[in-house]
Amino acid sequence: MKVLVTGATGFIGGRLAERLLDRGDDVRVLVRRPAAARALAERGAEVCAGDLLDPDSFGAALSGVDVVFHCAGLSADWGPRADFERINVDGARELARAAATQPVKPRFIHVSTTDVYGYPSLACGDDGPTRDTGLPYNSSKLRGELAVRAVAEASKLPLVVVRPATVYGPGSKDWGLEMATLLARRAMVVVDGGSAPAGLVYVDNLVDALLAAAEPSVPLGGIYTVRDETKETWRQYLDALADGLEVPRVKTNLPYWLALALGGASEALWKLGRAKSRPVVTRHAVHILAKDQCYGIDRAVKDLGFRSRVSYDEGVRRTVAWLRSSELRGTTTAS
Repeated sequence: MKVLVTGATGFIGGRLAERLLDRGDDVRVLVRRPAAARALAERGAEVCAGDLLDPDSFGAALSGVDVVFHCAGLSADWGPRADFERINVDGARELARAAATQPVKPRFIHVSTTDVYGYPSLACGDDGPTRDTGLPYNSSKLRGELAVRAVAEASKLPLVVVRPATVYGPGSKDWGLEMATLLARRAMVVVDGGSAPAGLVYVDNLVDALLAAAEPSVPLGGIYTVRDETKETWRQYLDALADGLEVPRVKTNLPYWLALALGGASEALWKLGRAKSRPVVTRHAVHILAKDQCYGIDRAVKDLGFRSRVSYDEGVRRTVAWLRSSELRGTTTAS
């Protein structure tokens, strides 16, 4: 199979590209900086220089591919709204449009997020309603997904949407490196005791779902929520990381209402001061830590044959081993 992967220098796209190469697929990656994809090139991937903000750069990358895995995007809890719009909405739309103009339209696997559900108090099933909260990441990912779906409907582009929950594993910035760094600095907090289910999915389990979504037998137009079957809480996950890294467990707990108020106040102050760093607390992070992230995965189980091949215990073990590696030591361990 000839495939194009966007976001191949990132966490999810990078692991997907490695797995595709492992099984012998003809892999092409679209990257802004070819030097960053040197390891993939050395393994046989074709590297195409391009940028989601430049639709004219898509042509060579899309030519002749059977499947497009669109993993690229801006994933952050803070940043200029315009950046989220350009990458997560405009970039996704233009890539889908370009794919739809190919002589043979490739199957387009769009990597969305469970954030599009809008952080409901109770996790919904896979066909639950989406909601635009106005927060930059949630809003842009929802509207980006809707834009891609509109292109597919108008052009008959073969589309499958995958909505991962909380993706962790070696290489994870948000739920690996950043959390470990905060733990090592004793700066991590939990919300409502850390009792909310985290909706964890180990990166290789997500890649299994993405590979399955590319199979011709999977219905076009499907939308699949993906997380591991078990329902560990944030407290369980953070304690496991802390114990593995041999740093103290989180002691600071904030009630949801207070954490949300602090997030709003921090964001307002950061905007007022035009600070370039992220606020100490953001509303996005509070929602993730306080709301049940274990959305329904029945459709992924049925259509994709999804199951978690890597268990939670094994996933955490691999993540901790990466965090304790020589390249990260000192950042994520107690000094």
